[in-house]
Amino acid sequence: MLKLVVVAIMLLTSIVSANEAFEFQGFDAWYLQQKDWVKTDNTLSWPHVSWAEARLGEFQWTDYDLTFTVVPEEYGKDGEVRLYFRQTKPFHTYGLHIREDVIFVSRFDSTVENYRILEQADGVGVKQGEEAKIRLVCKESDFYVYLNDELILEIYSIKYKSGGIAFWAENTKFTVKDFSITGVRDETKVSTDMGFFPQNDPRSGGVNHMMLIYNNSGYNWMMIDALPYVSYIAPLMGNYELKVEDYFFDTFLFLALTAPDGHAFDSPSRGTPAKKEQWQWFIDKIFHENNQLSAFEKAYEFTNDALGGDVKGKIFIMIPNPMVEIKDFGDVDGTGSLNFSWKDAEKAKEHRFKAVKWYIDEVLARWEAANYQNLELLGFYWVEEWIHYSNPGELELIQMTSDYIHELGYKHTWIPYFTSSGHNRWEEAGFDFIMHQPNHMFRADSTIDRFVHTTNHALKYGQGLEIEAEGNSVTRDPVKRKKFLDYLRAGVTLNWQKEAVHGYYQGVNYFGSCAISDDPKAREIYDLVYQYVKGIFDEPLGTK
Repeated sequence: MLKLVVVAIMLLTSIVSANEAFEFQGFDAWYLQQKDWVKTDNTLSWPHVSWAEARLGEFQWTDYDLTFTVVPEEYGKDGEVRLYFRQTKPFHTYGLHIREDVIFVSRFDSTVENYRILEQADGVGVKQGEEAKIRLVCKESDFYVYLNDELILEIYSIKYKSGGIAFWAENTKFTVKDFSITGVRDETKVSTDMGFFPQNDPRSGGVNHMMLIYNNSGYNWMMIDALPYVSYIAPLMGNYELKVEDYFFDTFLFLALTAPDGHAFDSPSRGTPAKKEQWQWFIDKIFHENNQLSAFEKAYEFTNDALGGDVKGKIFIMIPNPMVEIKDFGDVDGTGSLNFSWKDAEKAKEHRFKAVKWYIDEVLARWEAANYQNLELLGFYWVEEWIHYSNPGELELIQMTSDYIHELGYKHTWIPYFTSSGHNRWEEAGFDFIMHQPNHMFRADSTIDRFVHTTNHALKYGQGLEIEAEGNSVTRDPVKRKKFLDYLRAGVTLNWQKEAVHGYYQGVNYFGSCAISDDPKAREIYDLVYQYVKGIFDEPLGTK
């Protein structure tokens, strides 16, 4: 025991001897994810048997010595109080787990479900209603855990060298008090992650929350359809009067996947590749005199009148994929039909770009002629969700498209599917910003770890994230409903909600139909999405 005391004294002596020292007491500096946390000068309490998180610290924190007193007031099923430490990004962290009958330290290896117990103290726990003093010392790759001043765990692990801390309620109601931490901050520890692409960033034109507006064959957007997206409308009363209470989404992406004859705009796997005739159909459709873009123009006029504002909706418009399978696209400039399948790669790329340039110019001419007063065109969207590097000249084509868009003063964006080819090279392609699809909603075998993986990609490569709903199945199917709510919860727990630019996929008009539905389960979805967009939804990932 004398040896352990000497080691502890040596740790205390050396922990503040290098780099920049830091010290915190109490909970003033903590970031509380949920609004129901109760904080005083000396205590922090989570008042429900549920899930919640509070965080402190930064990537550069290396060695530290912290103490706190914990009172687990009520454990739920599989409940515990958890302290993450050396946490640099989602589930790249160690965990100190406090349960009724055991205390152990684990290492999470990048996902919530992939962790291993490093050391545990069997038969040593903190009973419900008991008060216990906990101390954790981190020194290089050695960790020491004390319970009521008695050393109960010694751990050696080399994986995580630095990072902050967090208290996590795992289906438990608890209070911590008398918190203090001293340690060192190593300025040489520099994260290689770019971080999320932020909201309201000039590089995107100030986009925060971008709703995808599908204009596939057979669906027309009217003003009454657009209104629940432009504004947050109150639940319909007996007279079915629409009451506008707030603005909602700030940005809208107009796109389509298929034309009336089934031709595909994005990929030959969806249908016969769309040619000039179908590209022209899409342009004509979105610039219809009374529908589509005009519907959103009228919805903004109505909302501004109701709220006394002068807000303009930000608009992006898709660019169809000029697929290499096309041999007879059509004539765009009087020189004959374009061929995207030339064996000469340069000639094929030239024809493909000529089609894209014609399309962009046609869209801009129609936009100018429409003279919208309540909409602002920010830029264009590359509709194919991965970069086909096997197609000669594919990357160069996208770069040429980005350059042309930028010459005209507009932005270029993209939403690749989960880890699709090119997602990590988006800046090289010339995109101004992108959002990464988790695709959790569409895979039966996907677990919540998919959110962690997507988050880590987004952090590493400077991306935003997409929220995905699968239409009415979210209302009808409890499994789909939980999958969708876990997107919102992931945004809270993994820090997308307030930090990352967002895209929203809903099918076609799902959220709008929820807004005017008399089914409480449907209306709740609309309200929760609104709360998420406004930053007041605060359920963490893990909530049942």
